[in-house]
Amino acid sequence: MMNPLPRIDVHGMTREQALATLRINLCHFYETGFPEVHVVHGHGQGILKSAVRATLRTIGYVKSIKRATQSEGGDGVTIAVFK
Repeated sequence: MMNPLPRIDVHGMTREQALATLRINLCHFYETGFPEVHVVHGHGQGILKSAVRATLRTIGYVKSIKRATQSEGGDGVTIAVFK
């Protein structure tokens, strides 16, 4: 049985809390050897989604980001793919 891919759930947090949580957990999952991580930011007004995606684009070990499929959470989830 495969381990599920990790999730970082930041929805409901302030922008600052969300980005701190993202950076800490993202590094852990990268160093653990996961190929990607699902970041749950929710739908809302798009403030967290924009902040999460902008931050992910600045992290050197993130190869790409993509929008999740509907079954993965749709537009409320961004997937960070590691190098």
